Amino acid sequence: MTEDTPDRIAAGQTDHAARPLEAAGGGRAKVHHKPHPIHGWRDFLKEIGIVVIGVLIALAAGQSVEWLNWREKARVADTRLLADARTVLNHMLERLDIQSCQDRRLVQIKDRLLVSGAMWNGMAPFYTEGPPAGSTYAHPMRTWPRTAWENAVASTAANHLPPDRLADYSKIFDAAQREANDQTNEHEDSSQLNLLGSNLTLTPDQKILFLLVIERERARNRVMAYEAHNSISYFGALGVDVEKVRKAAREDSLAYKVCRANGLI
Repeated sequence: MTEDTPDRIAAGQTDHAARPLEAAGGGRAKVHHKPHPIHGWRDFLKEIGIVVIGVLIALAAGQSVEWLNWREKARVADTRLLADARTVLNHMLERLDIQSCQDRRLVQIKDRLLVSGAMWNGMAPFYTEGPPAGSTYAHPMRTWPRTAWENAVASTAANHLPPDRLADYSKIFDAAQREANDQTNEHEDSSQLNLLGSNLTLTPDQKILFLLVIERERARNRVMAYEAHNSISYFGALGVDVEKVRKAAREDSLAYKVCRANGLI
C-alpha cells in the first residue's frame, strides 16, 4: 500500500478540484448561480422601467377589454332604444294625423249641447268597430314604451352612447312619458262623454259639466299633437324614416280609419 504523502494529498486535492462535479448517475450536476446584484443607477432604472412597462401593458389590456365590453352593451341598448323610439313615433304620428278629426267630433257634441233643451236625444256612436265600438267619442289607447330607456339608464349603458344620440333619446322618451300621462287623463274625461249616447234629461248645470269636459279634451288633444310635432326632428336625427313610419301608422290606426269614414279628415 502506498502511503499518502503530503505532496500526494495536495496533488489529489488539486486534481479533484479541477474535475467537474459528477452526479450520482454519472451526469454532470447543475450549478445554480445567484442573480447578479444591480450595479449602479443605470441597472436600477432599467429594472424599474421593465416593471413599469409591464404594469402599463396590463392596464391597457384591461381597459381595452372593458371598453369592448361597454361598446357591446351600448350597441345592444341602442338597438332596443331605436325599436321603442319607432313605436313612440308611430303613436305620435297617429295623434298628429287625427288631431283635427278629434277636435271636430268634440265640436259636434258641443254644438248639440248648446242648442238642446232639457231632453237630450242620444248621439249615434262615433265608433262602430273595435274596442271603442258604440262610443260617442273615443281616442287611441296606446302603450308608450320606456322600458329600454329605463334599462339603459339604470345599467349606465346610456352613458356610452354618443352624446347627441343620447340627448335625442332622452327628449323622445321624456315626451313619451308626457303623452302617456295625458292619455290617462284623456281617457278619464272621454269616458264621461259616452253618456251622451243615451237619451237623457239634462239640467243646465249638467250641460255645463259636459261642456267643461269637452273643452278639456280639446285642449289636451292639441297639447298631445303639439308634443308630437315638436319631437319629430329627434327621430330624424336618429336616422328613422319618418314618412315610412307615418304610412305604417295610418294603416294600423283604427282612429284614422274612423275619422276618414266620418269625413272628418
